[in-house]
Amino acid sequence: MVNLRKSEKISVLRGGISEEKEISVLTANQVYKTLQKKYETTLIDVDNDCNKLIKNLISSKPDKVFNCLHGVVGEDGQIQSILNYLRIPYTHSGVLASSIAMNKVVSKYFYKAVGIRFPKNFDINDKFTKSSYPFIIKPICGGSSKNLFKIENQKQLIDFKNIHINELHMYMVEEFIDGRELTVGILNDKICGIMEIIFDSEIYDFKNKYKVIAKHVLDPKLPEIAIKSLRNISLKIHKAINCKCISRLDFRYNTKSDELFLLEINTQPGLTKNSLLPEMAQSNGINFLELCEILLSNAECEVL
Repeated sequence: MVNLRKSEKISVLRGGISEEKEISVLTANQVYKTLQKKYETTLIDVDNDCNKLIKNLISSKPDKVFNCLHGVVGEDGQIQSILNYLRIPYTHSGVLASSIAMNKVVSKYFYKAVGIRFPKNFDINDKFTKSSYPFIIKPICGGSSKNLFKIENQKQLIDFKNIHINELHMYMVEEFIDGRELTVGILNDKICGIMEIIFDSEIYDFKNKYKVIAKHVLDPKLPEIAIKSLRNISLKIHKAINCKCISRLDFRYNTKSDELFLLEINTQPGLTKNSLLPEMAQSNGINFLELCEILLSNAECEVL
């Protein structure tokens, strides 16, 4: 049951300062276009001027904020801290869950603590042997599968280090898991759908998500035990880090060893026309407006 008054004022946060700004803009535009048909809705563009953001939030006097920011500031606990300070309820997760999920090194400590299997990770400056390859290099804090690289040999690693010499501290090395790409959506703290993503390349990167759109298969054919594990693991992690209402968890399923590996949890799943969770929601009879209303009805701020 969605509990929203038509008189509620909603501010939609758009933009941000991360490399995922493009996705934030797409998401915010779609959310704003949808909500303004029914509610008094304003767009607030976010940049690196925190004082301006606070002034805009105070002047617009929203009852609730719909957070459409991605990446640094938007989903790492920073914007959540500001909204908590201003006592404005907001969508998605709070400070702690956001900061944990955003950091791919820190989040693995939680996966380990609750007994979840995940790809091993290494420091980028470790020494690697021939048997170490291939592996994945990805940002420690980042999303939308941007700057995701599969490294096949030492030459590729050296080339990567030379290109990113001033940014190496921002990257981590992760064991490459061969297998099927699966994702689980959670909405209203319940499983919303299981989906397989089929693409031509070996990694599901930004290009496959937003440029050359991969094939999305709802309710893929999997062993019953794998489906049960996907559901149990997803809810377990969602609850363990205290996510609110919505999240999406990405997995690799190695069919040879029959093992599931949790890649990451995302507290700010994309809500663009090509995004996965709205597609899952639609398959459950929840249209985009209803999806937005569910998020808003769960909006809250954390007050100490």
